[in-house]
Amino acid sequence: MRRLLILTCAMVLVDTIFYAALTPLVPYFTGELGLSKSAAGVLSGAFGVGVLLGSAPAGYLAARLGVKPTALLGLGLMSATSLLFGFAEAGWALVGLRLAAGVGSALSWVSAFTWLVASTPEERRGQMIGTLVSAAVVGALLGPALGGAAAAIGISVAFALVSAFGLAVALWVLFTPAPSATGSGSLLGFFAAFSHPNLRVGLAFIGFSPLLFGVLAVLAPLQLSSLGWGAFYVGIVFLVAAVFESVIHPLLGRWSDKKGYRPPILAGLLGSLVILVLLPWAATPLLVALLVVLAGGAFNATLVPGTSMFSRAAEKAGVEGALAFGATNFAWAAGYALGASSGGILSDLGGDLLSYSVLAAVCLLALLPMRRPV
Repeated sequence: MRRLLILTCAMVLVDTIFYAALTPLVPYFTGELGLSKSAAGVLSGAFGVGVLLGSAPAGYLAARLGVKPTALLGLGLMSATSLLFGFAEAGWALVGLRLAAGVGSALSWVSAFTWLVASTPEERRGQMIGTLVSAAVVGALLGPALGGAAAAIGISVAFALVSAFGLAVALWVLFTPAPSATGSGSLLGFFAAFSHPNLRVGLAFIGFSPLLFGVLAVLAPLQLSSLGWGAFYVGIVFLVAAVFESVIHPLLGRWSDKKGYRPPILAGLLGSLVILVLLPWAATPLLVALLVVLAGGAFNATLVPGTSMFSRAAEKAGVEGALAFGATNFAWAAGYALGASSGGILSDLGGDLLSYSVLAAVCLLALLPMRRPV
């Protein structure tokens, strides 16, 4: 079990390193390529769109072919796009490669979660999911650090390192025994994961986390840049935020295992609301940095309980495991693509205050399902 946990953590680590490495480079791309906030949001959100497009096929392939072939396909695609991204110079090429990387991420992410959860007793799933999400957070930790370092070592070298790591993990997967494919998956089973109210609530809380963080990943680096901090310091801020988040996730998993899903979700929503109200008024880089770090915990507090809630409800509803995690990936991607894209657009229309105000209103709406136990 421990070896499998380390392997699946490495798989999601590759995904999130590439996904998060862009964050401190947003000011660079806006300056070098003349991108507006809206265009930067499209570039950032393209990864989420790719995950969105790849989620249903990922669940289907993992059920039909098995987790190993699906993981190898995903890791190979991630490695190739990461290498090419480091050499791309046109905005359209960067967007296309981010999109393709998102598809690869969907394949490897669904494989990792399906592989681990299928081998974990129900009473420990919250904690194991929290640990796996923490591995993703470590990738989100290393990604900004790598993006910040790219200013010194070069973007092509930085993303080539990510590609090499992805190939190394793919070799590990290749020589690791995996469960046989069930052969029972169908795309109808994927859409069945959205049919029950309890399943939809779980998916909504999964998508809520990347919705908030997608906006933050576009606006906060630009806000810090306008206050005088470069890519290196932006990378450090998101590095510290990811460290904080990596500590929080397993704790949230244990909390939801012991006390139910409602307390951690409620705490995350209330904390997020306070941060969103304060962010547009932060006038110093240190205050913005502090709020970003706190957001690393609060914005993501719904993810682990939401995933655990959905996993348990999907199993009771008889939804194939791989298809269920394809649906969770779909929910995550929808939230991130919407957040990253709309955050930049709303900011261009009415400033950061408008973007953060809309998110604060969403937090208030998300509190409504918390009126009853979940």
